[in-house]
Amino acid sequence: MKLLALSVLVLLFCFCFSFSSPLPLRRYGSIFSFGDSYTDTGNLAILSPESPAGHVPYGKTFFGHPNGRCSDGRLVIDFVAEALGLPLIPPYFGHDKSFRKGANFAVGGATTLDLSFFQSRGILSSNAAPLNISLDTQLGWFQQLKPTLCNSTKDCRNYFGKSLFVIGEFGINDYQLGLFATRNLDEVRSYAPQVIKAISTASERLIDEGAKHIVVASNPPTGCNLVILAAFQSPNGDDYDRRTGCLKKFDDLARYHNELLRQAVAELGRKYPSTKIIYADYYSPVKRLAHSPKHFGFSNGALRACCGGGGPYNVSEPCGSPDSSSCNDPSTYVNWDGVHLTEAAYSHIATGWLNGSDAEPFGDSLADTGNLLLSGALPFPSIGHLPYGITFFRHPTGRCSDGRLIVDFIAEAFGLPMLPPYLARGADFRHGANFAVGGATALDPEFLQEIGVGELLWTNNSLSAQLRWFEELLPLLCNTTKDCRDYFSASLFLVGEIGGNDYNYGFSVGKSMEEIRSYVPNVTGAIATATERLINNGAIHLMVPGNLPFGCSSVYLTLFGSVRKADYDRRNGCLKKFNSFAKYHNALLRRALARLQRKYQRARIIYADYYGAAIPFSHAPKHFGEITFKRFTHGALTSCCGGGGPYNFNPAARCGHQGSSVCSDPSSYANWDG
Repeated sequence: MKLLALSVLVLLFCFCFSFSSPLPLRRYGSIFSFGDSYTDTGNLAILSPESPAGHVPYGKTFFGHPNGRCSDGRLVIDFVAEALGLPLIPPYFGHDKSFRKGANFAVGGATTLDLSFFQSRGILSSNAAPLNISLDTQLGWFQQLKPTLCNSTKDCRNYFGKSLFVIGEFGINDYQLGLFATRNLDEVRSYAPQVIKAISTASERLIDEGAKHIVVASNPPTGCNLVILAAFQSPNGDDYDRRTGCLKKFDDLARYHNELLRQAVAELGRKYPSTKIIYADYYSPVKRLAHSPKHFGFSNGALRACCGGGGPYNVSEPCGSPDSSSCNDPSTYVNWDGVHLTEAAYSHIATGWLNGSDAEPFGDSLADTGNLLLSGALPFPSIGHLPYGITFFRHPTGRCSDGRLIVDFIAEAFGLPMLPPYLARGADFRHGANFAVGGATALDPEFLQEIGVGELLWTNNSLSAQLRWFEELLPLLCNTTKDCRDYFSASLFLVGEIGGNDYNYGFSVGKSMEEIRSYVPNVTGAIATATERLINNGAIHLMVPGNLPFGCSSVYLTLFGSVRKADYDRRNGCLKKFNSFAKYHNALLRRALARLQRKYQRARIIYADYYGAAIPFSHAPKHFGEITFKRFTHGALTSCCGGGGPYNFNPAARCGHQGSSVCSDPSSYANWDG
C-alpha cells in the first residue's frame, strides 16, 4: 500500500511556518508582459498622447517625469524585473527600444475579451472606444515581434523557454465596462467564465511558443477601488466591509473571478506539467493594505487618493485635471489616482510575489517532513539546525521534532520508506509523497483576510493549495483516469490534522472564543471538501485526524495562562476552555466525516482521534512509555527544548534560538518545543 500524506498536523505549536512558493528567482533572459494599466509601462501614452499617464504629476516619484505609467513611480512588473536583474521592460510601441530583454504589450484600458463582445450586448457603441485592445490583440503584437527575436522554431522555443511571461490582472476592465453601463452584478458576474477561458487560451498559446514559466495575476479587490466606491456609494452600512470600508459585493466579484482563475491555473498545470504556471495573488496584499494601512507605513490610509480633486475619496476630479492636486508624499498613500496604486503599494505587492507570500508554491508542522525547510521561506530556519532531529536522525531534516513524526511511524508500520517532502523535486514519489508544510491552514487566505487576521498570515499554503500540489503530481504517478483510480485505491491518504492554525491566528489577536467558535463549521467543511475531492480522484482509504488538546500546549498555557484555578483541569493542569474548543471542532469533524461515509459507502474514512490519544499523557505521563521509550518522567506540559518559564516556553527564546536550551533526554518529555 502506497502512502500519500496529503495534509498532516497543522498546529502553531511547533512555530514552523512557511510561505507558498515564490516567483522562481532564477536567471531569466527576458520578460514578456501582457495586461492593462496596472502593467502598462507606456503603450497607452504613445498610442493616445492625451492619456493622463503621459502628463504630470504621473511619474513624479521615481522617474521625476511622466513616462506612461499609471502611478507616481514604478509598477509591480518593474520591481519584478529589477529583482531578476533585468532592465525595466520597454513598451512595445517604444520603437527606439531593444526588445532582446523583453517587451511589454500591456495597454491601459485593455480588456480580456474583444470589444465586439460588449458591443453585441449593447454595452458599447461601435465608436465608444477608439482603442480595441484585448488580450488577443496583444498576443498578435507578440507574434509580430517574434521574427526579430528568433529565427527558427527551435531557436524560439529555446529563447522563450528561458523567458518569464507575465499575464497581468485581466478582467478588471471587462467587469467595469458592464458595471458602468449599469448592468446588474449577476450579468457582470456571468462574464467571468469567458474571461478566464480567454486567459487560459492565451497561456496555452504562449506554452505552444515554448514558454516554460508563466505568471498569471489575479484581480485586486474591486470594492476597494476608489472610483467604484464613489460611483456606487450605498446608504446601507452593511454593504461595506467594516474592517476595510470596501464594498463587499464588488469584492465578492473579484473573489469569484480569482477562484475560477485558480482552478484554471491548476488545470493548466495538470495539462502541461513541464511548464511552471504561477498564480500571483493581487487580491490578498491589497486587502491587507486596506485592512491595516498604518501597519505597513501608509499613514494616510488606503481609501483616499494621493492625486485627485475632492470628495470623500478625493476622486471627484481626475488626477491631472486642472482642479486636481497631488499629495506631497505618495509613499504614505496606498492609492495614487483612485484606480491605480502608488509605487510604495506596488512595491509591497511585488515583495509578496517575489518572496512567496502572495504567489503560489496538504498538513503542517506536526507532519511536515521537510517542505518548509526546502521552501526557503524562513530566513533563519531553526528547524534546519540542531537540536531539531537530534534523536533518531542525529541531524536536522526539517521535521518539527527531535526525531520521527506520526506519519513516519505509519509508513514504517506499512513497510514503506519514509515519505519524501513534495518539494524534494528529485525524490521518488512512487511510494507516496508528503505535501504538509508548517503553518498551513484549512481555510484559504481570502477567508482569513475577511475575518481580520490576514495581515498575520505567514503562509498561503492552505489545504486547497496542497491539493493543487497533489494534482500537479498526478501525471508522474499515473497516465489515465483508470490508472489513477486503480493506483489511489491501493493508497492511504492522510488528511490532517488541520485547522489548528486557523484558530491560532484568531486567538493570537484576542478574538473571543465565541467568534472563533463560529469559524469551526467553515474549517471542518473545508476538510470534508478536500476529503471528497480525494475520493473523486479514486481514494478509497482515508484517515482524517481531529485536533489535539490545545489547552495542554505549553504555548497556550504560557500565552493564555489564568490566575483562576477553576480555569484549569485539576486532573492534568490543562486550560479547560481551549480543550473544550478542540472537542467542539472534533465533534463537528466527526459528523462531517459520517455524512461523507454515508455518501461514499465504497470509501473507508477513518477518524483518527488525536485528542483521545494525547490527553492521557497529561493525565498520567509517567504511566506511558515503559515499552518502547522511557516513561515521560518530566510530564506532558513542559517543553524539552525552550527558553525558560513555568512550561519552558519563551516566545523570545524559542527552541533553537539564542537563549534556549534542550533537555538531555527528549524521550522523558511528551512535549518537544511547546
